[in-house]
Amino acid sequence: MPAQPTAAQLAARIEAHYRAVAAGPMADVPLCNPRLSVRVARLVEWDGVRVAALVMPWAINLLILPGSAPWQAAESLATTRWHFPSGDYDFVYGTDVGFGPYQVCSLFSPALEFDAMETACDTASAALIALLQAPVEPVAARPDADVSGRRRWLFGRHAA
Repeated sequence: MPAQPTAAQLAARIEAHYRAVAAGPMADVPLCNPRLSVRVARLVEWDGVRVAALVMPWAINLLILPGSAPWQAAESLATTRWHFPSGDYDFVYGTDVGFGPYQVCSLFSPALEFDAMETACDTASAALIALLQAPVEPVAARPDADVSGRRRWLFGRHAA
């Protein structure tokens, strides 16, 4: 089995592939945002796989890539549901000559609403961070909590 690329090597391979796509088949396609280029905004290890946030002129995607865990191969375009701390998400299988097997979940397609590459990368990165965090549960107010008179009145606990 060949050695696994480092995160930096993998990000460079992904970016090189999609830069070639941007300069070739996607050049001058109207759904491309001319203010965006190609960048892996964030790449992290999670639960034996690598998860990347990828910005391209035509889309912003999350990618799952092989990591230290065994990779489950599947047919291209097959869908699998991943359970992340923030919830369940569907990803579609694919394979790329430049960087190998992956699974993709679209965040923005097309990505026309972004005015700057920095904003698109910040959004992609924030989405990946949110994916890996459990939602924060609101703290329920105790019914016997000492609250101000105005709050007691608002919540119907004023003296009769």
